[in-house]
Amino acid sequence: MLTGSKEQAVYTPSEDPMYRHNPFIEALPPVLPMEKVASLLRRHPVYHQSERELAASKRLEAVQRIANYVEPLPIFLELEQRFSRMLRNGYSPRNPISAEWIKQLRSGFPDLDWDRGKPDYQPLVRSTAAGFAIIGTSGVGKTTAVESVLSLYAQQIQHSGKYGGHALDRVQLVWLKLECPQDGSLRGLCLNFFQAVDEIVGTRYYPKFGNNRRRSVDELLPEMANVAAVLGLGVLVIDEIQRLNEASSGGAAKMLNFFGQMVNQFSVPVVLVGTFKALPLLSGEFAQARRSAGQGDLVWSNLPQDDVWDFFIEGVWHYQWTKSETPLTPTIRNALYQESQGIVDIAVKLYMLAQWAVIGQEDETISPELIGDVARDSLQLARPILEALKKRDLAALGRIKDIMPPINDLEQYLRGARERVTLEGTLDTMKAQRVAQQKNAHKEPDEILMRIAEVLLEAGFPVDMAHQCAGEALKQHADETELAPVIKDALLRAVGVRPPSSGTKRNLSRKDQHQETQKPAVEKALAEMINVRKGEITPHQALNNAGVIKAIEEFWTNK
Repeated sequence: MLTGSKEQAVYTPSEDPMYRHNPFIEALPPVLPMEKVASLLRRHPVYHQSERELAASKRLEAVQRIANYVEPLPIFLELEQRFSRMLRNGYSPRNPISAEWIKQLRSGFPDLDWDRGKPDYQPLVRSTAAGFAIIGTSGVGKTTAVESVLSLYAQQIQHSGKYGGHALDRVQLVWLKLECPQDGSLRGLCLNFFQAVDEIVGTRYYPKFGNNRRRSVDELLPEMANVAAVLGLGVLVIDEIQRLNEASSGGAAKMLNFFGQMVNQFSVPVVLVGTFKALPLLSGEFAQARRSAGQGDLVWSNLPQDDVWDFFIEGVWHYQWTKSETPLTPTIRNALYQESQGIVDIAVKLYMLAQWAVIGQEDETISPELIGDVARDSLQLARPILEALKKRDLAALGRIKDIMPPINDLEQYLRGARERVTLEGTLDTMKAQRVAQQKNAHKEPDEILMRIAEVLLEAGFPVDMAHQCAGEALKQHADETELAPVIKDALLRAVGVRPPSSGTKRNLSRKDQHQETQKPAVEKALAEMINVRKGEITPHQALNNAGVIKAIEEFWTNK
């Protein structure tokens, strides 16, 4: 069950005359342009190029962010438009205030003869509520798109106060999304409905209807429809509709009649979402096929290898945590498509698995061959679906049991990659330390002296001072196997702060006290020298940033 937000009603006068004077409609957010919808649906996790320099273990964790990536494809925008029309059309004949309902009718049908001597005259207006079905392959993004669109609307709207001079105090349940129970029973679906409403709104329908085992499905269905009408339910979304099998539910005809009753009698649009396995269920009865096509059925198959696919892959490929960037070549783009057949969920997870496979290795490059190897290891159970998609065999897809790739739970794969990186990282660190020690141990003293002096020269110190300070620091740290402490000592000497030998105590002169107070600034200067080494700033800028260089005004004297 998906849970949304709760808001206080804020009414925006409708531009459409058919929707005016209806608080259920005017409490909804205004119709948004496509650009705004795309912006609201987009989910791009945080990413910085600098994260490529992180430790392998941290980069492994960062790859998981890709799973949260949502790019609103054109079909997302089409789905949002359908929901917008469906909600407003469904609420059109369900105005909670009768006097406002008359005003709404007058606005929508100005040519009718309203002067019949009956002030409360109401013409017969046919309900325009209509649901539709979304049928597609597992993993193409049906559920993600539906939930993203629903998130644009508050799930509950609290009406309290007055509307058009009339008291209005009630809860409006804009949408409710349920999943069919695993056993595929219609009774289970009804009970799930009552439980969800109780949890969201705070009512107690389930104890009233669900605890009585003597109530049959025929008795529960009208109660469910009545609750939907009382709460002003805008749309009922039922996901995984393929689970509603005939044996458990008492026949497809009963299910289809129930959904038709929700639409026709109570003006509550019903959206059915399922895989190709649900095709026989929905196409078995012509009447339901017509009703589910009220907004036009949406057959959501895998993406073709076109501009939309390229747009999606280019967006995902931006999230790359390997040490060196692997460009998105046509060969890699084609390999991803062939192994995923345009199923975005599989493509995203293949990309994640490919990064996990190479992070921590000597060569962190993603290749078409690597993508193929990962697919063969991880998509064995999904092969029937992929083969049917390659052949465009909808009949075969209808016969295949729903298969989610075993990569749906990636923890095990990530755990293995993390253990490998930890082990290899520890060994690499130990090897690097050993190599550095051996390298320094075999260096000639003159070579080390020149290396230290070179750092001081790059920092802008004179040649004589650089060599002198390098020699003094090298003598002080004769037993040191690392260069970093020696270079630090040499820099301290060059800027006028000569650290005392360890273990000695002395009384500081006035000059030495001044030098001691300058140590924090000098330490900051040393940190800035790192940027000098990277070529980002000049030595003068580094010392100036650290506050070591005084302003020239301090040396002026008044004449």
